[in-house]
Amino acid sequence: MADTEMAEIHQRATAAMTAAIQAAGQLAQVLIDARIAQLQRAARASEEQARQIRAQARAAQQADAAVWRPAMRPGWWRTAGTEDIARVWRAASTWQHVDPRAQQARQVVVDQLAKRAGRAAEKPEPVREPDDIEVLSDAVDRAVREATDRSRRPAMSAEAVRDRQERMAAEVRRAWPSGQRADRVIGCEAWGALAYTLDQAEQAGHDVQQLLRGVPSFVDRARTPGAFACRVVQDKLDGRIDLGTVRRDRSQETAENQAVRADPGESVATSSERAVTAARAYPVSTRDAVAGTKTGSDAAGQAPAVKAAEAGLDSPSR
Repeated sequence: MADTEMAEIHQRATAAMTAAIQAAGQLAQVLIDARIAQLQRAARASEEQARQIRAQARAAQQADAAVWRPAMRPGWWRTAGTEDIARVWRAASTWQHVDPRAQQARQVVVDQLAKRAGRAAEKPEPVREPDDIEVLSDAVDRAVREATDRSRRPAMSAEAVRDRQERMAAEVRRAWPSGQRADRVIGCEAWGALAYTLDQAEQAGHDVQQLLRGVPSFVDRARTPGAFACRVVQDKLDGRIDLGTVRRDRSQETAENQAVRADPGESVATSSERAVTAARAYPVSTRDAVAGTKTGSDAAGQAPAVKAAEAGLDSPSR
């Protein structure tokens, strides 16, 4: 009898997990469509509004990366519950078409759930690539370049810029000697932003080689390899990824190094500002969102769901 009861409990738990994952995936699809629609509307309105919405998309991507990243560590799964796993699945699914790291996180979820169920890992179910997904991908990559452009101060001569890019290209080729990966990144339209970010990191005392070696080897799969590499490096410098990259001597950070950074009034948003922006992007808890999606996931209910998600993207945080 006890074995039968345990089997029934296990079956019910598995069913609940499956429902939560499916609902989280549906929610991710709705959020993707809503954000693409928001970006398209902003682009038609004005360049300044489009820039602001692109910055919001980048902040939301960073916030979701902070959700899925802990799930990449085996220890996280020892205490993860259904709600935790559903949040990771939603976060990773929202950006899987934009960030190869999100694809990797989804596969980790699949493998871990298969391990819990005691069967071989299966590939994630095929998902529809949203229409105009290039709009979202381009928005995140452009936000990286725009943020870097705003922090370039003072203006440098063409010769100085060329010297910086040549020095950083040498660092990239040293970190990735195989050639193909380095060539794709250096030849990317976002190479200038990456070269600038690496140069600033070096001036601040960071180990550029260690930063580059921390960029995933699947950088080639990104739509804009240079921008993806720049995203990863910026995440490291912001402390969002702990891979041991530290300043060689924090006590040696002088006022001269501080002067290299942008002025506060025109600099890129701080970590706290990005967190506020991300909170505005996702004001609804995953539990509430999953419940709402489960009750309205049929095709007829998709349009209201998109409208609700769009309202959520524009509403203030709660």
